[in-house]
Amino acid sequence: MNIKTFIAFSLFSTSALLAQTTMCFKENHSSMATIESTPLDGGLCSSTKSLADMKKDGWNVEDIKIEQSTNGKNYIYILKKEAQTLSTMDEEKLEQRIMQRLEERKVQEQAKKKKEAIIQMSRSGKELYIKQCQSCHGEKAEKKAYGSSRPLVELSLEDMQLSIRDYLLGDYDRGKAFIMKPYAEILHNKDVKNIYSYIRTFKPKEESKEESSN
Repeated sequence: MNIKTFIAFSLFSTSALLAQTTMCFKENHSSMATIESTPLDGGLCSSTKSLADMKKDGWNVEDIKIEQSTNGKNYIYILKKEAQTLSTMDEEKLEQRIMQRLEERKVQEQAKKKKEAIIQMSRSGKELYIKQCQSCHGEKAEKKAYGSSRPLVELSLEDMQLSIRDYLLGDYDRGKAFIMKPYAEILHNKDVKNIYSYIRTFKPKEESKEESSN
């Protein structure tokens, strides 16, 4: 169902919901000639409006049931008021509201997908980190490997990507580049992103939240 069809269907459904039904009754009424002018009980009649009053207000008799009672007759009316036609302005407002809700739903779904993707990346990154990085960089990426590198937990994704690139090209060396180069050769950009997603779980919450919004 495309958006235009969905909106048209929503407008139709909303119009249908505008139709009202109520049940009014009168017990032990003795004169059939006066029943239409006698205030009815129950429903929207509420002992103040007669059948004639309800008809003036746009109500139609959908069904009627008459039963003999001890002191006269019992009258039960099912009244229905047809849906009011939406004005062009009402339709425009309703369409805008529907579009707004669709947009809000789209944003929520995108946020959910993004969160699920980050969780999956973090899981994959955890496996890679434990296997390839943890022994040198620490359980929570807090160590300076061999006393020379920066703690990975302090780096941004861009920092990590540039470092891996420079190790691969031989442009970065603090004395231990020969150790990192083999890792740089097997870690693809996706792997680096996954590892970084896992390392982010060790960052301060505020810092991690700020990076997620970027």
